[in-house]
Amino acid sequence: MMEYVTPPSYGSTNVNVGGLATEGQLICAGSSNSAAHSQIRGDPENDWPEPGAVAFKWQGKTVDGQNVYAELTGPLGERLDRVDVMAEVPKFVKQIVAGAAGTKPYIYQYGPRLTLKIKIGNEEHSEEGTLFTEATFIS
Repeated sequence: MMEYVTPPSYGSTNVNVGGLATEGQLICAGSSNSAAHSQIRGDPENDWPEPGAVAFKWQGKTVDGQNVYAELTGPLGERLDRVDVMAEVPKFVKQIVAGAAGTKPYIYQYGPRLTLKIKIGNEEHSEEGTLFTEATFIS
């Protein structure tokens, strides 16, 4: 799943695309999904809104028309890495960009074990696994 907000020139629209697949087969794909940071703990090193927990939801239909609903929620745990997107840019350029645009782009990476709950038609399944996720903030 990927969710982003378009620039103001495109109406600052929330766009989400995602899909679910298992054992080499697509369960569903579409744009009726949502991704939310259900808890923000903040990054003490740079005052950036580092997420503490997530809530991902998928909605769609299988190829044979059955309704699909899935959700994955929970705490992200300890951060694996924080990548400064502008790390290779000279410091004076970073300061100019940060001052002019107010940006401090970071990518936060996590890998918690969470449970994915899927309902296909009237059948419900749960599967625990490792969620590899990144949260990128560019304001």
